[in-house]
Amino acid sequence: MADTDLQRFDVVIQGGGIVGLAMAARLGEIEARSPIDGHPGLTIAVIDADQAPEALSEDTLALRTTSLNAGAINLLERNGVLAHLPEWFLTTFDRLEVGDRTRPVALSFDASDIQLPRFGVFVENDRLRYALWQLLKQRERVSLLAESRVRTREVLPDRQRLILDNGDIIEGALLIGADGARSMVRRDAGIDARSRDYAQNAQVINVRLAEHRDIHTTWQVFAPEGPLALLPLHDRQASLIWYDRPGTVQSRMAMDDEMLKATIRQHFPPRLPEIETIIERGQFPIARQHAQRYIAPRLALIGDAAHVIHPMAGQGVNLGLADVEILGDQLDRALRYGRDLGDQRALKHYQRHQWPRNAAMLTAVDQLYDIFRSPMADLFGRGLGGANHITPVKRLMMKMAVGPT
Repeated sequence: MADTDLQRFDVVIQGGGIVGLAMAARLGEIEARSPIDGHPGLTIAVIDADQAPEALSEDTLALRTTSLNAGAINLLERNGVLAHLPEWFLTTFDRLEVGDRTRPVALSFDASDIQLPRFGVFVENDRLRYALWQLLKQRERVSLLAESRVRTREVLPDRQRLILDNGDIIEGALLIGADGARSMVRRDAGIDARSRDYAQNAQVINVRLAEHRDIHTTWQVFAPEGPLALLPLHDRQASLIWYDRPGTVQSRMAMDDEMLKATIRQHFPPRLPEIETIIERGQFPIARQHAQRYIAPRLALIGDAAHVIHPMAGQGVNLGLADVEILGDQLDRALRYGRDLGDQRALKHYQRHQWPRNAAMLTAVDQLYDIFRSPMADLFGRGLGGANHITPVKRLMMKMAVGPT
């Protein structure tokens, strides 16, 4: 074996999406401090099958959008990620409204209700991933291995060994699986996941509106077929999310722009401003999934590899970034006490903290989904007007907005 075939790191992260890259940035905080007990900082490898992200032009609107709550924003600010993302592309939202087609604003609340300046920001996924990638390119102890696939994995007593398709061997004291809902890391570790298929697809329709007066308000309307939502974005743009049966979504995907506009007008509430342009459209299936455990010898799961939540909650990335914070804290503590990064105590602390919190959020969203899909949905909807007083529903919605605390 040639020397160049083997590369050793402290931590190997498999998956270069938003959560995987944020994990590398969080671990980089240890590197930025003075040496801890003689430790000069962590060497980190990020292995990703996709190409390195490219910069988007200012007039491009990427298809997928995510919301970032206060905890996620703090993490990204602290690590300098937002310095690579112009504020223009961060759309603040401080008001949420929920209802049904006959009572579209039955439930509403402001961030000020819980003494927050805002609930969070909306940002395009591709812009956030690019900002993270640019930050990590500047870190000398981080290696970004794009277009790299893992062929085999072996657990050794003191490290994980990964052999890539090109024959390179990557070793690390700890492997972090951030490779998405179909995680190979989870599968290879023999970790089962419980799932629920909602028998729905989410159709994403990015539009430019003729006007956009409620730029800081996001709303969601529940219908028998599934929710309809508006996420406000910069420059009179918005992302419309339309949940429906897969066959119905496929039919709408085949419509020309004018027919799709007419169909949107027919089904979305009248409060939706006139659509000037349909920019792009896409779809993806909806399911819930939760790994039965997050750890194995010298291995931890984060993000969608560990849990997948219904996107109506807007908490998928936020839950993943909360994993990043807690796992980072535990690894930091392990180093402070001179322990091995793969030490099971640190990993068990991470699992004990995050698994029940994530399970509670997944259950809460399932409950809300089931309430609005039940035969009692109409009766329940009539009572939503009173939900602006404290009710279980409002508590659920507030928890969805701010995330776990």
